[in-house]
Amino acid sequence: MKLFKTKDVFLNIALPVLAGAIIYLFEADVSPFIKNYFPDALWAYAFASSILIIWHREVNVAWLAVMFVAAVGFEIFQYKHIVPGTGDWWDIAVYSLSFSGAVFLNQHFKHTFQKHYSCNTNP
Repeated sequence: MKLFKTKDVFLNIALPVLAGAIIYLFEADVSPFIKNYFPDALWAYAFASSILIIWHREVNVAWLAVMFVAAVGFEIFQYKHIVPGTGDWWDIAVYSLSFSGAVFLNQHFKHTFQKHYSCNTNP
């Protein structure tokens, strides 16, 4: 893997997932809202970023839609007790904001790594 892609993956996938795991695992004195929703936001951002990185930072609406439907579907399955967990409409709102944030920031990272993404055709 090229160095630029390693940096992109670290900044936009590994770091958010790691930060979310730390918040979730270490019950620090943070507000319940942050403890319950910030790790989900970071996970959703990393999920959307991974799709964008795979597609060389080109927005592929079909894959982003599949990703969003999967996340919302999982919450609905939790709400209907099909899978374990607590279905929460706030989670869906957080996912929406995080996916949107990843797409919005995509232009920044695409510009930052533009020469690498425009020359490379392999994911």
